[in-house]
Amino acid sequence: MSKRRKQREQPAPPGEAVEPSASGGGVVEWPSPIRDGEWVDAAGTRWRLRGERWQTPAKRVEHLLGSPQAKILLFYGPAAPTEVAPADRDALWQRIRPYLREPVIRAPGDFTDFQAGEFRDDERRLLLIIEESC
Repeated sequence: MSKRRKQREQPAPPGEAVEPSASGGGVVEWPSPIRDGEWVDAAGTRWRLRGERWQTPAKRVEHLLGSPQAKILLFYGPAAPTEVAPADRDALWQRIRPYLREPVIRAPGDFTDFQAGEFRDDERRLLLIIEESC
C-alpha cells in the first residue's frame, strides 16, 4: 500500500482522504494542521498557523528546534502526533534539513517529504509542527 500526499502547490481539500485503510474498505485521512491552518491539541488548546501557508523557512525551523520554549510535534500517517523530546531535536533536524532546502535533491526511490509550520496559541506559545509524508 502506498502512502502519498498532494503536492504543496495543490493542497488536498478538507475532508479528502489520502491513504487507503488497512482493511481496504475506504480511506483514512491523514491529519494536516499545516493544510488546515490550525491544530487543537488533546488539552483543547487551539494553535494557529503563522506565516506562509505551506512552509516555514528552513532557518526558522532550525531556530525553533533549538528553542526550549517551542513544543515540537511530528505527524506521520493517521496516528496521533509524536512529541519530539529536546534530546532528539538535533537528530530530527539532521534528518529533515535536506528536504526543507530548495531544490530538494533525492536519492533514487526516495519519496519522503517534510513540511514544517510554525503555530501559536492565544497565549503566544510556540509550536512547530513537522509533517512527514512519502
